[in-house]
Amino acid sequence: MNKTIIEDELQLTLDSVLTHFQRSSPGYSISSLGNGLINHTYLVKAGNKPFVLQRINEHVFRQPWLVTRNADLINQHLIMKKQLGNYPLATISQLTNTKDDTLLQLDSGYWRAIEFIPCSYSVDAVTTPQQAESVANAFAEFNAALSDFPAQTLSEIIPDFHHLAHRLQQLTEAINTDKVKRKSRCQPLIDYCFEQQIFIKEVADLINTLPVKVTHNDTKINNLLFSSNTHQAIAVIDLDTCMPGFLMHDFGDMVRTCCSNLPEDSGALDQMTIRLDIFSSLAKGYISTLDKHISEIEKGSLLVGALLIPFMMAVRFLTDYLDGDNYFHIKHQEHNLERAKNQMQLFKLLSQQREQLDDIIANI
Repeated sequence: MNKTIIEDELQLTLDSVLTHFQRSSPGYSISSLGNGLINHTYLVKAGNKPFVLQRINEHVFRQPWLVTRNADLINQHLIMKKQLGNYPLATISQLTNTKDDTLLQLDSGYWRAIEFIPCSYSVDAVTTPQQAESVANAFAEFNAALSDFPAQTLSEIIPDFHHLAHRLQQLTEAINTDKVKRKSRCQPLIDYCFEQQIFIKEVADLINTLPVKVTHNDTKINNLLFSSNTHQAIAVIDLDTCMPGFLMHDFGDMVRTCCSNLPEDSGALDQMTIRLDIFSSLAKGYISTLDKHISEIEKGSLLVGALLIPFMMAVRFLTDYLDGDNYFHIKHQEHNLERAKNQMQLFKLLSQQREQLDDIIANI
């Protein structure tokens, strides 16, 4: 065991957890994996079968057993589709523990183990239009394979996760409470949020017309694995927020995380631009791959989703900032405020170029 990788106290916790997954041999090592904002994730190297170990964030996922249940149901469906030749990506199943369950509850929290795909890697930012199209292809394959899955059988892991009215109500409550006395630092941003009533109404009207599908709801490029050999996307990972939703949510999150030239916590807002070539590739890859699995009204909703997700993320980051940073991992006290300003700037730029972006989608 390499004790220098992780602090001793955490190492002891992980050692204890691994006994429940029958992986407690002396020849293994553990290291942190990825840079997710929610869960704590580790790569366990044990002989020739490495796997992923994850502690589920109970503050975010109040009922962790529903998270693992949803993932099991989705994986079973994807495996069936793959066997029929209707899903080209790899499936990644959760591993059972000594109690023949995929969720482990200990004093240290809720844990699970997940298959690890060798000869693969993840990336944190899109660099080329070709890569963007590969991202959109992969998430569209995921959506398409689940298009006949009964969405109502999945649990709503985070109620009203992408419900804008609910997120604005949470923001209102955080403003009124002002628990950590930060409201005065962000009043202009608060005002701007509530000035967007025309867009807020547009979203409210649109969601009443869209079919409910199974959506991933966290379609960042780092929730894909790429082949070390072909450099193509080979698997969709992190199914924690898979729930009933709308296709515009998944497309919108791709746009949010791929189309800005800056990371989501950059403060250089005057330098932010929209990468139109990336947007075009995302739209082409997503719509063409979904093909018959996307209706005309859903296709028309995609640009609204591209505006909605940055706006909603700005609201969520701002809410967490006012609430004392309880949801997202932060690196410093102003981190969530920086993210909120960044995402609202992205919303502004996308809104300014809406007509051009709409033409791109309409011509696919």
